[in-house]
Amino acid sequence: MNEEINNLIQTYQRSLNEADLDLVRTVYTDDAVFIGQRFPTATGIEEIVTLYASFLSKLDFDIEFSIQEIELSTDFGFVRTRSHGTIIPKGQTQTGAGGNREIFLVKKIEGEWKFYRYIFNDDV
Repeated sequence: MNEEINNLIQTYQRSLNEADLDLVRTVYTDDAVFIGQRFPTATGIEEIVTLYASFLSKLDFDIEFSIQEIELSTDFGFVRTRSHGTIIPKGQTQTGAGGNREIFLVKKIEGEWKFYRYIFNDDV
């Protein structure tokens, strides 16, 4: 498994679990696109950070990503993952776990892999 990609996914996982917008900003390209089930499409880093600020202020995450597939060329590729854990409204208690399936299109910017496109839906 590619260590750089593993670190990118782990950083993203931390950004959610710690509600850290600074980390969110580090994992995306400036021209990234976020397409998530039940979320509006966000285009560009500022829209993406604004979207994350909104849902991270309302939800607590305790999730873990597992990498299913990585395909990379010189400066472009994709990563397929599954995530599992809990996402609950702040102040409420956990009632069960769930998961998602994710596709990250990644792009190498100045020698560093970042999310260029991110798409996910419920793992059913």
